[in-house]
Amino acid sequence: MPLFPSSSLTPYALYPTRLSTLATTTPILLHEAFFPLLLLFLTLLLHPEKSPLRNAIALPVIVGLYARLVALYSSSHWGFAFCVGAYAYYGSLQAFNLLVVKDVARDPDVKWSVDDTGVAATNGHAYTHNGHGNGTTGLRDMNGDEKHSNGSANGSANGGTYEDRDKHTANGSSSRLGNGVANGGSHGVSNGTAGGKVSIEDGLGYPAISSYPLKQRIRFTWSLLFASRGVGWKFQIRHIPPAPSPDTSFVSFLQTHASKICISYVILESFSFIAAIDPYFTTPVCWTTPFHPTTLPDDEYYALCLPGFVPVNPAAIPFLWHHVFRKYLGLFSVYAILTQLFSIAALLFTTLVPLTRPEGWVPLFGSPADMTSLRGFWTKFWHSIFKKYFSYPGEWIAFHLLQLDRRSAGAQIIVMIAAFANSGALHGVGCYTLNRRWKSAAGFFLLQPVGFLGEIALFKALKAAGVDSKGVLGKTITTIYSTTWLLWCSEVFAYDFLHGGISVAEPVALSFWRWLAGQQAWRWDRPDEWLRWDREGSLGGWGVRL
Repeated sequence: MPLFPSSSLTPYALYPTRLSTLATTTPILLHEAFFPLLLLFLTLLLHPEKSPLRNAIALPVIVGLYARLVALYSSSHWGFAFCVGAYAYYGSLQAFNLLVVKDVARDPDVKWSVDDTGVAATNGHAYTHNGHGNGTTGLRDMNGDEKHSNGSANGSANGGTYEDRDKHTANGSSSRLGNGVANGGSHGVSNGTAGGKVSIEDGLGYPAISSYPLKQRIRFTWSLLFASRGVGWKFQIRHIPPAPSPDTSFVSFLQTHASKICISYVILESFSFIAAIDPYFTTPVCWTTPFHPTTLPDDEYYALCLPGFVPVNPAAIPFLWHHVFRKYLGLFSVYAILTQLFSIAALLFTTLVPLTRPEGWVPLFGSPADMTSLRGFWTKFWHSIFKKYFSYPGEWIAFHLLQLDRRSAGAQIIVMIAAFANSGALHGVGCYTLNRRWKSAAGFFLLQPVGFLGEIALFKALKAAGVDSKGVLGKTITTIYSTTWLLWCSEVFAYDFLHGGISVAEPVALSFWRWLAGQQAWRWDRPDEWLRWDREGSLGGWGVRL
């Protein structure tokens, strides 16, 4: 079994569970990680119709391969080690949702509503891209005006077309009406714009897409696997921030994401520096939760767990340092790393690998103004990358199996509990591949429905007292409640991550603060410490290991 380099284990000397995990696992092979995703892709491409036989064959194999990742693999890189388990759980849940819960070939919401893929249809269905009609070879001049090299803009299944090619609007959009109902084509008005964002009234999906060339069907299926928020699809989640306007310049798009990367870098560097000088992050006896209270007397706790520059008197100072500064620093750091990765991906896939357009990169987080309640925090402000897949099983149980009314309290509670249970499982399995711990990371999310029920009771109490929950006083009360709740239970979330050695993770390569402190400014190891080619792998005896 390939082992981790000894130099990669040294930083985790203070974290026995992390060391034991690395001693009993092997660096993950990238092609084995992607193999179950490839199987799901091929299953949906070749047999999109839901059937018991298809699911009985494909689902156990896919889930089994993901389970194998959890059992065998980890990574000496802190973030990759967590992602092994999180990815495996998400992939298993994705396979269950797309094979069992949804019917890709029949469900009306599994359709493109907006196409920004760059692939134009060519066989006469009401499906356009960048203002080009189906069956049209389209060219666009610098002003966004469309020129057609043939006479067909949009055809029905029998070849009939209607196009007013002589009338172009000022912004470069062309008007057309297409009807492809006869042979399963999509039906409705398509509006192509110079910005390249095309709205399809009734959506494009199966059965119409089945008659399209293989290239389009591949793009459709591949896009579905990565549409976790449903942007550009009929199943797009609610409470999502507005997408960048097609009128926004590309330079402005680049500036926005470049600035987010820089701000996130500053936040992550600050976290890394504080974690290095605050003994709390490297002293296991200091780590507590409401369910794991400290056994140390106050004086000893302060001596071991507070930086020397933090006074112990008055008592409010160490209290605020721990319950406000440390916890908000952790929250901002999670926000920063997700924002940074999202913005890097946005720049990468619109420039160097131009597979998407800027309009498809809807902001990851909502407005801080939405954080006036626990519900607002989770449904509007916090990222919703996994929200749809987390909710599908609960919706399936409540609406399909139990046949509950969608507006009933029972149905909403089932959906909420299922969503947080899936979130807890994802983070728990991620911590398991990090350091074989999982209960606290999962427990944080299992606590959230309790907080929601408390907030519901609070809203009812405000209503009974005649206080408008949307007024200044009402929002102040609900904000205090949600903030107190999240700060109280945030230690539960952090507990397993602290045992995994988050304090020795280096989120930035170059640290200005470390340089000012007289330490080494360059913080990352050589790439060959955590990324290498290996000939001892399975499935061919070779592979890239992390």
